Amino acid sequence: MGSLQAQEEKPKKFFVNGYLKEMISVNHIGDSSLVDNLIHNRLNFKWFPKDNLRFYGSLRTRLFIGETTKYYENFSDFIEYDTYFFDLTWTVLDEDAVLLHTMIDRLYMEWIRKDFTLKVGRQRINWGINTVWNPNDIFNAYSYFDFDYEERPGTDAVRLEYFTGTNSSIDVAVSLPAESRSITGEENNTMSAAIMYKTNKWDYDFQFLGGYSREKWVLGAGWAGNLGSASLKGEMTYFYPRNIRPEDPKALVATVSIDHSIGNFFYNVSYLINSAGPVELGPEGLIRLSSRALTAKNLSPYRHSAFVQGSYQIHPLVNAGMGIMLFPPNKAMFLSPFVTWNMLQNFDLDFIVQGFYGEDFISGEFKSLSTSYFLRGKWSF
Repeated sequence: MGSLQAQEEKPKKFFVNGYLKEMISVNHIGDSSLVDNLIHNRLNFKWFPKDNLRFYGSLRTRLFIGETTKYYENFSDFIEYDTYFFDLTWTVLDEDAVLLHTMIDRLYMEWIRKDFTLKVGRQRINWGINTVWNPNDIFNAYSYFDFDYEERPGTDAVRLEYFTGTNSSIDVAVSLPAESRSITGEENNTMSAAIMYKTNKWDYDFQFLGGYSREKWVLGAGWAGNLGSASLKGEMTYFYPRNIRPEDPKALVATVSIDHSIGNFFYNVSYLINSAGPVELGPEGLIRLSSRALTAKNLSPYRHSAFVQGSYQIHPLVNAGMGIMLFPPNKAMFLSPFVTWNMLQNFDLDFIVQGFYGEDFISGEFKSLSTSYFLRGKWSF
């Protein structure tokens, strides 16, 4: 009887999971201090009506309470992204120091047939390889400093993957255009259309891409493999604007990184070069760096950027570390110590600091320009 019931049981076709986060932050900017509270909820939905047909959706809701919503004019615009064609964002409440903001950041269909996979809708097209900077991520670049968005932004697109072999594939994607403003203020079109080929040679994964993105022709490549016991990754993209202007020149953006573990100690060393970045750039570069309006071409406004991060597993449930970002030869620096504690099976507690240091706009003195402290609890379900 039991075996008959097991045979009659149907596989599960609908899934729901997500998390609820509570984060308290204190942000010191000059002589001002901003205290805020953020309640962040995410719901992920999956529906598999057939073996080869799947639907995905995610709802992201955030309740901001505090002084930052008043400090920044049009704060609801500041927290949105410019990669979406359809308006699936709602500001439910915006009064005084309270902002309730919700958005659908994933909503797509996946159809699988033999060696083909078709995805249509709001999705993340993750073409990047490196941890910190991804010049190959031309559809939906992300900011390293936006640590509270682990899933990273997506885009409204159509994507077709064809697996030509065990370790090779052809990936074609087209995103719908959305009007936006770049970090320099000019209007541009975010539409992207590109093709990527992936293969494996000499125990290394290689990828090559070409196409058109944000009114620029793009040509890029990337690799990932081992260098002894370490992991070596790199990627580069050349951007050729359709209309070359002083504020939008040709640019080669390239990065290389090494990841390595020694016992309980893990470290990452990364370097980025942006050929269009000025050799000398003042503290205004740090303002651009922390902007959410980053693109694959403008991952850093500085010509040279270096990153070092180390972390140590103090206890099976506690991990601590420090991230340092430098911009030689500019007098600018970013520091970010952190501690993560897995208090319960489904609950994590994080303490994170983000400090930007550079020359003072008026005195020219090297000092702290802003320091933010974050205490975050995350319950996953």
